[in-house]
Amino acid sequence: MSDTEALLEKIRSKRREVAEYLKKSEPRQSRLITTSIVAGALAAALTAGPGVGGSGFIEAAKGVVSFGIPVWQVLCLLATMLSMAAVITNGLLKTRDLTSKIAQVRGCDAKLEGLETMLELDQIELQQAASLYTQYLTEIPHVR
Repeated sequence: MSDTEALLEKIRSKRREVAEYLKKSEPRQSRLITTSIVAGALAAALTAGPGVGGSGFIEAAKGVVSFGIPVWQVLCLLATMLSMAAVITNGLLKTRDLTSKIAQVRGCDAKLEGLETMLELDQIELQQAASLYTQYLTEIPHVR
C-alpha cells in the first residue's frame, strides 16, 4: 500500500466516524430543540387560559374536568413542569454545544471530502495533504 493510499484510507475512515457522529448527534439535537419549543409553547398556553379568560375560564374548566383540587392549581403545576422541561432542554443544548459541534463537524467533513478528491485526482502533494489532514482533525477533537 502506497503512502497516498494509506492517507486516503485514513481520510475515509475519519469520514465514516464523522458520518456516525452526525447520525447520532443531529437527531439528538433535533429532539432537544423540539422538546424545548413544544414544552415552552404548552406552558404558555396553560397560563394563557386563566390569564386571558379569568374566572370565566376557570369555571368552564371546572365543568370539563374535576381533579379534586382547584383547576388553576393543576394548570399552574403543569405549566411549571413544562417550563422546567423547556429550561432543562435548552440548558442541555447549550452545555453540550451541539449546534456548534455539528456545524464544525459538517465543515470539517467538507474539507476532508475535498482533500480526498484532490488526493484521488493527484492534485496535491502527499506532504501537504498529510499536513492538511492533521490540521482538519484538530477542528473536531470531539469526534472519536
